[in-house]
Amino acid sequence: MADEDTVIVGAGPAGLACAAALRVIGCRSIILEATNSLGASWRRHYDRLHLHTDKSHSALPGSPMPAAFPRYPSRLQVIEYLECYARANNLRIVTDKTVACVAKKTDWIVKTTDGDVFEARAVVIATGLSRTPSRPHWTGQNHFPGTIIHSSEYRNASALDAGRILVVGFGNSAGEIALECAEADLDVAMSVRSPVNIVPREIFGVASATIAIVQQRFPYRMVDAFNAPFLNLRYREIEELGLKRSRQGPLTRMIEQGRTPLIDIGTIAKIGDGRIRVFPGIEMSDGASVFFADGRSAEFDAIVLATGYKPALETLLPDLTDRFSNAGRPARDELQPGNDGLYFCGFNPATTGLLRQIGIEASQIANSIAATARAKSFRREGVEVAPNR
Repeated sequence: MADEDTVIVGAGPAGLACAAALRVIGCRSIILEATNSLGASWRRHYDRLHLHTDKSHSALPGSPMPAAFPRYPSRLQVIEYLECYARANNLRIVTDKTVACVAKKTDWIVKTTDGDVFEARAVVIATGLSRTPSRPHWTGQNHFPGTIIHSSEYRNASALDAGRILVVGFGNSAGEIALECAEADLDVAMSVRSPVNIVPREIFGVASATIAIVQQRFPYRMVDAFNAPFLNLRYREIEELGLKRSRQGPLTRMIEQGRTPLIDIGTIAKIGDGRIRVFPGIEMSDGASVFFADGRSAEFDAIVLATGYKPALETLLPDLTDRFSNAGRPARDELQPGNDGLYFCGFNPATTGLLRQIGIEASQIANSIAATARAKSFRREGVEVAPNR
């Protein structure tokens, strides 16, 4: 059994940031990564992905993104940045090490699928909200003759080898995949089941994340009320395009429901000019024909399920149902829900930028772990000197 101060599960941005923050304050940690390399989620994303927040608000603690990077770094540049970050901070990362169980005894016991056991005073779950793809099912799906893939399997438009594409969902992956397929002159449609929130990536040349950072000092409902006239004017035509506007503002919906708005980088314009058609939710399919909730139908060669992910924490925590009542994950802003040395980093979507939010959380978690360690040390010293008083 290996004895560690802190075990971190996952070598994505959250895991790296937590390990670096702990190192700065003199606390040892080890990162266990299930795949063969760090930044696995960024490696599996589609080719054209860029950060939707500008690089000035997307760095991890202590390491700004390189000046040579564009304002919105590409997927490969983010991977390069994470690799450099791990080297610069001399982080201990063990790859191909899948965690099977995290359980509390006197300390925390972390067991891996290959039989290794780690004992630690603290554990950080840094696997985030996007651990396992979420795949919807409908009647007739198994008889669809074309390709059905999740967005995690999508690479680029040409790799689909199809002319008629249906993208299911309306998050940022859905919007960018549909946009790329439309730019490749494919016949593209989107299936959008729920009301939507849309925000531009920039407003008059200022990144939306910058504006969100300025506004975060105010109550979120007040921020949404303040921004609503501009967003309603900017996207006033979306009802005519077949989309239903959410009654809740983007920040309210993110905080209360965990639903991230579409950051528009051109998708709405393509819908407006007819290059991307919009349908409601899928009712069923019959062969290549897909039938929608409003009675319309259309034929497709490929379907991309941009329907998000699940945190899948039940595979790590045997006491998950007792620990959480919030859809199997910690409630918003709960970094240590049980106050027992089990921390969660990267589970809070943010309009101010996820990497920036991860950096803030990592520093808070590191400080909490260090404070707990100091308190335990003081208590031990108190017991030792008591007989001499």
